[in-house]
Amino acid sequence: MVDRLSVAILLLLLCLCSPSQVPAEESADDQQRELNPEETQQALVFLAKQITSNLDAIHTWQGTYTYVRDMQITRNTIGQVGVRWESTYRLLPFWLDQRQDKLRVNYYLTEKPDELDQLQPVPAKIESTLNAQWIVVKGEECLELSEECFGSVFGFPDGVQKQIGGGRILYRKWKFELERDGRFFDPRTEVLGNSSGSFARTLELYANVLSGAEGKEKQEKFSPRVTIAERKLEHGQKQLIVTIEYNPWKPNGVPRFSQVTYDSRFRFNPVRSEHLRGTVADQIQTFSYKNVDGVSLPEKVVTEYFQFRPAGKRELTSRRTYTLLDSKLNQPINPDQFQIKSFNLQYGERMLDRTKNRAFIQDHDGLVPAEEFEFNKESQSKN
Repeated sequence: MVDRLSVAILLLLLCLCSPSQVPAEESADDQQRELNPEETQQALVFLAKQITSNLDAIHTWQGTYTYVRDMQITRNTIGQVGVRWESTYRLLPFWLDQRQDKLRVNYYLTEKPDELDQLQPVPAKIESTLNAQWIVVKGEECLELSEECFGSVFGFPDGVQKQIGGGRILYRKWKFELERDGRFFDPRTEVLGNSSGSFARTLELYANVLSGAEGKEKQEKFSPRVTIAERKLEHGQKQLIVTIEYNPWKPNGVPRFSQVTYDSRFRFNPVRSEHLRGTVADQIQTFSYKNVDGVSLPEKVVTEYFQFRPAGKRELTSRRTYTLLDSKLNQPINPDQFQIKSFNLQYGERMLDRTKNRAFIQDHDGLVPAEEFEFNKESQSKN
């Protein structure tokens, strides 16, 4: 017994006194360096070109995203504060023709997907007045078809309005109306870019300023505000982390930053984007991609929003998740998808043109001015 104990103690002493056999890992500082001002300006130009080339390689793109919105709901009841999470689910089929600047997208509320049912990956649709379809052509022709009456129907003669009753309404709107609609989905901004459009737009803007093209004074002002760190990855890959400082919301307030990480494994598309208040993020967006014929397509995009509580703690309050179910890249799209006839308007269904303050009703041969429409009950019953 004593001999065994002696051996155990001897082995323990040897382990404590001997140098470690575990190889030392390379420190993070050895893997990352900050670019100098000249390299920073050149890297901005390079990143903008990489992102633009990826977008330009998308001639047509059609597919379906699911969209999940998780929100924290706070309720005060009899002096007690209750917090719970609510989730809503959407289905977003889309057809995009980049070269002709045409977009068709449908919006459907759905039931919660059954994660265990692999045979039915597409969640079941829910009938709702929020369901809609859009066609946008070159930002000039903006059409929205609601599933039911949703919005103003001013402009139709009272008599006709009573005769035809409810039904879908087609709206021709201004572009800014669609941009303000939280339901509207454009893959070019929601998953391929941000609220400003392509990520390349910001990169080009600052690259131009740092080059001195807009004057030396502006160059000297903004040069310290833009930094890029290069992080080395395995197999010769790397990330470029672009940090831009913005003015605080209030004088002498906490500085604001945007920090975007671009990754060479995905044609230097962004994999992480953060909005920072000081050193703490109040919005974090992450991207994952799938490679299709050399093009990086966003497979999953998650955006998390945080609020700062009085105690100084950061709390997650909402999350948006886009997940790509299926897609076809650079395959022909039927041009009818971008025309009014694809909505298959039925007899008596209405159209409001907000751009010209005019009202129309679907007749046998197409849309006619509302004041010229003659109601035929038999025609309506055949629909």
